Parts: sequence; structure tokens; C-alpha cells
Amino acid sequence: MSALVLAAPLAGWATGLDEVPDPAFAEGLVGDGVAIDPTSSELCAPCDGVVVSVHRAHHACTLRADDGAEVLLHIGVDTVDLQGEGFRVLVERGRRVRTGDPLIGFDMDLIARRARSLHTAILLVNGDGHAVVERVKDREVAVGDMLLAIARRGDRDPTASAAAASASGMAERRAQLLLPHGLHARPAAAFARRARQHAGTVTVVCGPRSADGKSMVSLMALDARCGDDLAIVATGPSSQAAVATLTALVVGGPGDRLASRPARDAADDDEAKADADRFGPGEEILLVGSPAAGGLAVGQAVRLDQHDSTVAPARDGAGIAVEQERLATALADLAREIEQTIAGAGARGDAAARDIFRAHLDLLDDPALVEAAGREIAAGRSAAWAWRVALRQVAAVLRGLGNPRLAERTGDLDDLERRMLARLAGRRAGRLPDELPARAVLIADELLPSELAAVPAGRLAALCTARGGPTSHVAILAAGMGVPAVVAIGSAVLRVPDGAPILVDGDRGEVRVFPATATRQAARDHLAARAVRRRTDLAAAHQPGVTADGVAVAVCANLGHAADAAAALEHGADGCGLLRTELLFLDRLTASGEDEQLARYQEIADALEGRPLVIRTLDAGGDKPLAYLPSVREDNPALGVRGVRLSLRHPDLLRAQIRAILRVVPAGVCRILVPMIAAVSELRAVRAIVDQERRALGVSRPIQLGAMIEVPVAALLAEQLAGEADFFSIGTNDLAQYALAMDRANPHVAGELDSLHPGVLRLISSTVAGARTRGRPVAVCGGAAADACAAPILVGLGVRALSIAPAVIPELKAFLRTVTASRCAEVAGRALELDSSAAVRALVMSTWPGMAAHHE
Repeated sequence: MSALVLAAPLAGWATGLDEVPDPAFAEGLVGDGVAIDPTSSELCAPCDGVVVSVHRAHHACTLRADDGAEVLLHIGVDTVDLQGEGFRVLVERGRRVRTGDPLIGFDMDLIARRARSLHTAILLVNGDGHAVVERVKDREVAVGDMLLAIARRGDRDPTASAAAASASGMAERRAQLLLPHGLHARPAAAFARRARQHAGTVTVVCGPRSADGKSMVSLMALDARCGDDLAIVATGPSSQAAVATLTALVVGGPGDRLASRPARDAADDDEAKADADRFGPGEEILLVGSPAAGGLAVGQAVRLDQHDSTVAPARDGAGIAVEQERLATALADLAREIEQTIAGAGARGDAAARDIFRAHLDLLDDPALVEAAGREIAAGRSAAWAWRVALRQVAAVLRGLGNPRLAERTGDLDDLERRMLARLAGRRAGRLPDELPARAVLIADELLPSELAAVPAGRLAALCTARGGPTSHVAILAAGMGVPAVVAIGSAVLRVPDGAPILVDGDRGEVRVFPATATRQAARDHLAARAVRRRTDLAAAHQPGVTADGVAVAVCANLGHAADAAAALEHGADGCGLLRTELLFLDRLTASGEDEQLARYQEIADALEGRPLVIRTLDAGGDKPLAYLPSVREDNPALGVRGVRLSLRHPDLLRAQIRAILRVVPAGVCRILVPMIAAVSELRAVRAIVDQERRALGVSRPIQLGAMIEVPVAALLAEQLAGEADFFSIGTNDLAQYALAMDRANPHVAGELDSLHPGVLRLISSTVAGARTRGRPVAVCGGAAADACAAPILVGLGVRALSIAPAVIPELKAFLRTVTASRCAEVAGRALELDSSAAVRALVMSTWPGMAAHHE
């Protein structure tokens, strides 16, 4: 049979799928084919056939050709999130079309602003029966040009498949679909790929409809939505195991993030209108997201999408020399603007903002980015187009690493893209209105660091975003500004009208729109009372940390930046108990050099004015990969190559960091803390490197070397480790994670993770006992140190140093002055005998009923 020829459904640049910034397409997981970066805005039929499905978000459709080949046409990347906005469907399901017939029209400018990429994939999705035998790529195509050739594979034996289907009976299980956008292309492909591993049949039933579980197209046509109950039925050998596996896949979210609750379909006009009607005065609306920066705020909503002036860049340039000059000038201008932002952040002591925008400045000067943009300009592209392509290529790499933390960093790339495009177009960057009202609560799909930094002082009450993560740079900036933030709320937050009264609880991750008058007044009263109490605690913060019966407890600060040190001293810190050095490594495309590290460490040591500075060596790897180091995908990254394991595999990085620490003056002010120690041999190996580098630098004074106790076995071997370590610091977050077998990044179990579990407390007790045999001090630098209920238990177990966020130091010191170490020891002993963290918390609250006032 002759090959089926598919015509280009769009005009534009044809590329291989590996150019699409989405692993599902780039790795061929959805299907085989090509992509087009479009210059036309109407999707046409690539062949004669029947429209099998049109996704309800209007961004994709599937055709079945006359020879049975099924072709998915998917406009853009992550365009399902637009829920139909910017798309116009011109056909309906079941309609027969001819080559060149219009299928979907779309607004290129809107989609370019809102989506990750315009790359449109043209994919053969039933590769079991057909195969791509020829493709066009790496050149310009016009609508109707030859794009793909598809040939039919040899026919399968129907009797064999029927026999397999009927053998060994049938199994069925049910699961609720919690994917925000239902079974669209990516999750449908993941499910079908897994289902095809089963020898028998797989059927998925949703209400009155059913689909072939091995066919991505059939699954998409099922139109299963978030909240729908699915029945998964399998026949043939091992059918029980097959449905168990597939059910687990549905529950875990095949290829997409899970929603916390059934989402409404914004593409359904009537339902969207009903939702919009609810967002009006007279009824309080509760929205729930992820806490990103703590605190409580009352204000009025300011929607940023109403002020967006971003435009899509023109593809073609005015000549190589002209575009090179335009890019160089814009880069220099933007660099000066960012330098001003950095200077302003330094002047107001906002270290987080300063370091984040330093990273932006480094990106502007990154040779890989500049070279990538230069290649695009050399190919005839405009400076704006070239810059966008270069940034989006880097963003695709970060997203492809599978690490949520690094994926969140693509917000910085989006920020630089918007600012450069605005500058090249001669427009004002950002979406802030000219006049921002007092007590503004910013509402956005996603907020950019530069937008937050541009808010005039004293005008911002809180921020709420539909997307984003709690470790994004915007979340870090908000925390540094003391601005409550709730992220990952979902599209519902975008229905909040401009000017609506709103209450944001950054501790609980809750947003109340049109809160009742009594609710607003109660929040204002609470804020006023808390402000009075904080002023009182801050006034006494520089007094020593000591219990009522005279036991000294050092209260130190966890730091990440130099200006954090100034804030720590202002809040009464006794030193730095944990300097996280990750920002020097994780958010970069190249490794941080020794001199650069020394400058940062020295700046912090100077700011601490001689107080001790505990510097943790690089805690990366596993779930925090470094973009510039070769890595492999790990099924369980929390148990993989991370912390000291990564450092010992890359001793050049470790040696550079140790040399930088040893060079800090005055000698002896710094201590080295090694993360993820699980064996004495690991600490010995690090000490050998420290001693070698110390001798090479001519440093005669030994430096203290400590072990982080995060792995349960380290707590049990504390006595042996104490023979090698000069001090211990307990990381309660990881210690609890590993002891309780609960991934703290997994939303299904993270809420149950509690460092006050009696089993975790026993590990802490074991650590203190082992350290005591050698007279080694023990500190806690994990989240439990700032937990109101945990602090007296830790003191009672023998911990004599707590390291927490600077802002919490005054409240913790104030609380310690109200308790006695002897009473803490008595209560801690009783806590070890209890059977749950809830019971421990109840014991603490009943012993010190007034403690909550000190730790809100």
C-alpha cells in the first residue's frame, strides 16, 4: 500500500520533536512526528479523514485518515491551561474533512504571551499499526507542503489478540481522576503506553462512555474530566496486576500534576458564567493553595492581567548587523536597570532580592545564552525572537530535569524574556498599574520577580497566584519582604474581580474573597495584637537565650544571604547555625568559583561581627540536580546521589568550597557542616580533604567539622560519629522524612510528616546521648527548632542550640524565658513514651497552655 502523505497544517519552521520544550513531546512519548513553530494562525487538515476528537480546551484535535492512521495536532505547549482562551474551533467531532480544510483558528499574540511555546506538534499516535517513514524538518514550510509520510505496518493476527483477551478472566478497579485538565494528550499518552504492556484488552469507562485504554486518541475522546470516576477493566493473563498498575497510575497522575479537588471546566461557557457569578459581593468564597510566605493580610485585589502590555516578537529581522546591535544595546540597558535594582535591595537590607537579581544579571551575561541568541540572529531572526528562543531552550532543559525546584526557576527566565521584549519593543515592562492602591493584593497567573521588586514600598499587602511554587524566587522575595503569599491556587483565583476585598492567610494557604465584615475585623484585631507582642519581644531580643532556671540555649539564625545576617543581628541572633550555600550552585548554568564563594562567605562573616558562622557544604544532587553536572534520572532521588555523596563524587567542587571557607577571616569564625552523613567513613573522607587544603593554604589553626544528623542510622551511630565530628546539627525535616518513610515533597503524605513523632524524638535523644560521651554540642537547625511545641521538647532532650529564621528569634527567646529546663526534661521523657505526634503536641499544649501566643 502507498504511503499516506501529510501536508503541513501551518506555515512556519518545521523542526524535530526534540526542539519542543516539553519532555512528553520531545522524547516521543505522545507519538512520532514533527513540530512547526508557526507563522500562520489557522490550523488546517493535513490529510483527508474524520475528526475523531476536539479537546474541550480547543488547543488540539485528532483526525483519523482513511487508512486508519490517527494524527494528533497539538497547538503550543501547556496551552491546555488556557482553557480555550485564544482558540476558535472551526469543526466538530465526527465531521469529514479534506486536506487543507480549516480546523482551529488561534490568536498567536495571546498564546505567545500566555503559553510556554507556540510549537505545534503533528503526531502519529497509533504507532502500533503505522509508522513514519519520511519527515521534513529544519526548514520553512508553507501550508500544504509535504511534511510527513506514513506507511501501514503489517497486519496483526486478530485471532491471537482475541485469544489473549479472553484468557485468564477479567479484573476491574475504580479510581477518581484528579488531573486539572482531564485526560488530554500528555496523560492519555502515558496511560496508553503503560496499558500496551498488558497482553489482554484494557478498557476505560467514564459514565456512559468507554474507550480503548491502549489508544491515546480513544482515551482523549472519552472526555474524562477532573473529578470523574473511571472504571479500568482488563482481560487476559495477569489482568489483576494490570488494573492495579493502571489504577495506581491514574491516582498518581499520569504525566500531569494532580489537582487537590475537582476543577471546573472553564471552556464550558455556562459553567464558567456560573462560577463568575459566585465571585461577587454578598457571599464569602474560600480558595485554597500552597503556603509560600507566612502571615495574615487584609486588602483589595489588583489583577495584573488587565495591565499586560507584552507583545509577541516579529520573527524576521532587519539584518544581522542591525539585530546584533539592537540586542547588545538592550542587554546593556537591562543590565544597568538590574544593577539599580540590586543597589536598592542592598540599601534596604533585602539580601534575598539582591542575590536573586544578581542571578538575573549573571544570566544576561551568560555566554551560552548570548551565543544561542546570536545563532538565531545569524539565521535571519529578529533580536527579540532570538532572545526568546535562547531563553526558552534553557527553560526546556530545566523543566526536563524533572525537579520541581529547578522548574520553578524558569520564572526568572520568563522575567528576563518579558523585560527584554518590552525594551526591544519600546514598551513599559511589567503589568503593574500606574497607580497601585494601598493594601494591594496582587492576583496573577504567575508573578515575576521584577514585578514584585517594582512594587512601591508600603503598598503591597499580599500576593496570590494561580501557578508557581513555594520555593520559587517570587515566594522567597515575598517572605523576605514580610508579605503573605499563597501560590498554586489554580485558575479560580483569576476570577477574583479587581478591587474585591480579600483576606490572605499565608500560613494556612487560604484566600477568602469578599470575607464577612466580622471576619475582616477579627483579622485586623489579631494583626494589631500580634504587632504589639512582637514589638515587646523584639525589644528584649538581645538578651541571652536562657531558660527560667538559668540554662543557656543559643538561638542562632538560618541564613542564605549576607543581608539576612544583618536582619539576624537585629533580631538578636547568637550567630549563624546554618548557612545554606545552595544558591551559589543550584540556580546557575556554571559552577561558582572559589573567589566568588569567598566573597559571599566573608561578607556574611563580617556582618555577623565575629559571631560563629556554620557553613553547610553543598546540599545538592538527587532531587536538587546541578544543571552543569552530568546526572541520571533516579527513581527515588531522596535516596540517591545527594549531599556528601555528590560532593565526594565531585571532589573539585568540594575542595573549592572548603578552600573558600578556610580563607575567611578571622580564622576560626567559620565551622564546616557536612550534610547527609550516613557513615563515619564519609566524614573521615571530608576531614582528609579539609586537612589537605588547610596545609596547602598554610592555615595552622584547625577548623571545626560537624555532621548533619538527617539519616536515622547516623542518629543510632552518634557515639561513633562523635569520635570524628566536632559537633552535630540535626536536620529534623529530613530525619523525620527518612524515619517515617514519608516524602516531604509528596502532597499526599507531607501533611502527616511531623518531627514530634515519638520515633523521631527517640532518634534525637540517641543523637544527644552519643554526643555527650565525647562532649560534643548538639544543635537543631531543621524546621522543628521553630516549632512552638517542639522547642521545649528539644531543650528537654539536651539540645542547647536552636537555629531558625531570623524573624522568629525574638518570639523563641521570649518563650524560653518562661520555661525551666528541668520541666522540659520531665515532659520530654514522657513524650518519648507516647504513641503519636498528636499525643506529644497535646502533652506540650496542656503543660504550657500560653505558648501559642509566642509562636504565631
